[in-house]
Amino acid sequence: MKMKKYMAMGLGAIMAVGIAVSGVLPVSADNNTNNAQPATAVTMAARSYDDYEGVIKSNTTLRSKATSSSRKITTLKKGAVVEVERKASNGWYRVEYRDIEGYVSPKTIKIYDSEYRDVEKKGTVTSNVNMRLGASTLSKKVTYLKKGAVIKIESTTSNGWYKIEYKGRDGYISQKYAKIGTNTNKKDYTYREMDDYDGITTAKLSLRRSASSSSTKITSIPKGARVEVEGKTSNGFYRVEYRDIEGYVSSKYIKLVRDYD
Repeated sequence: MKMKKYMAMGLGAIMAVGIAVSGVLPVSADNNTNNAQPATAVTMAARSYDDYEGVIKSNTTLRSKATSSSRKITTLKKGAVVEVERKASNGWYRVEYRDIEGYVSPKTIKIYDSEYRDVEKKGTVTSNVNMRLGASTLSKKVTYLKKGAVIKIESTTSNGWYKIEYKGRDGYISQKYAKIGTNTNKKDYTYREMDDYDGITTAKLSLRRSASSSSTKITSIPKGARVEVEGKTSNGFYRVEYRDIEGYVSSKYIKLVRDYD
């Protein structure tokens, strides 16, 4: 009888070991190695950078991912103009350069729109020159401007170019080949800072680069959206910030509220 009892106990122990080895027994969550925390992922920010460009401040590497340890794609030289697409959560920008996409460190790039200074004046071309798609001699040619051509100067960039409009087309020329003339259509305006104000849009609006209804459209703002009001121009436009994008909207369609309301 004792022999049968011991045999039964032995068989039970062997079965228990076999079941445990085969993985049938439930595994405690404390021992589950799959629960280890993954490394923080780099995600792309929700902000859209449509119509934004950047200037490379110093020779830098265009990389396959938003990290300095990722694969090198090519080298971007100081002064190169790139199209900015997105911003990663770690601050790196996804850009396009000559149809090649990749990432650059925020330390090596300056975003155009953050550097714009609105002037809204007429100007005169002082020498035959190419109008280009971006603020660089490497950028694609838009059209050819002859000496004496009258242009509308919309803004200046940080690397010494004018963003201009000529016969309904937008482009860039170096400041060396243009001079600001008298604005005969009286579109000059003064600007007054406005602190502590937000605005509610009363209609769908176009957010524009400068305080003019003919200025380049950046994006659309839906009716009922809340914007941060930074200032007002004498010609009836508010400078606002919407989803981290700055521009101008007509004051006719903005209801002012205190920013703490």
